[in-house]
Amino acid sequence: MPEPESGLRGRTRQAILDAAASVLSQRPAATLAEIADEAEVGRSTLHRYFAERADLVTALAEDTVARVRLGVEQAALDQGDTVEALYRAVRAYYELGPRLLFLFNEQHQLRDAERFMHEIDEVDRPVRDLIAKGQTDGVFDPEVSVDWLSRVLWAVIYTGWESVRLGELSRHAAPATIIRSLERGLFRQPPR
Repeated sequence: MPEPESGLRGRTRQAILDAAASVLSQRPAATLAEIADEAEVGRSTLHRYFAERADLVTALAEDTVARVRLGVEQAALDQGDTVEALYRAVRAYYELGPRLLFLFNEQHQLRDAERFMHEIDEVDRPVRDLIAKGQTDGVFDPEVSVDWLSRVLWAVIYTGWESVRLGELSRHAAPATIIRSLERGLFRQPPR
């Protein structure tokens, strides 16, 4: 990944990437003009940073991988209680919602989708390690595979993002609902 730019140029580039994540996660067919409008820059400015749509999409994927890596690192999943560490992972992933929605839903737009998905998988490894540790410690169900529990985690987080997008939950309420769903599942009390 290239070194981030500083100053005005760096802020403008980041504003374009943030706008692209927001727009493309909701409207994959959005035009570059719509992205420029969202970023509050002219279309010619957007083209100075990203000559083609494919350049913008690749840069957004690289930025997303870097942000996921940073989020996982900051969540410090190897520290403290397993349940609290999982909550930190949920919050980190939730905050990256539009970027991850873009990356997962629009893989076909990426020049090297397989590489990006492999990188996300590698960045996510500490979360899967945390799940495995939780199984060993008796916190998580040991009879279900780590991969299954990881996919369930992603699905519940995705449902939180989607509920916010549809106006069913506020952005503030979604993380607590995600965590409650993970803690309780479908049953109020375990069935007999």
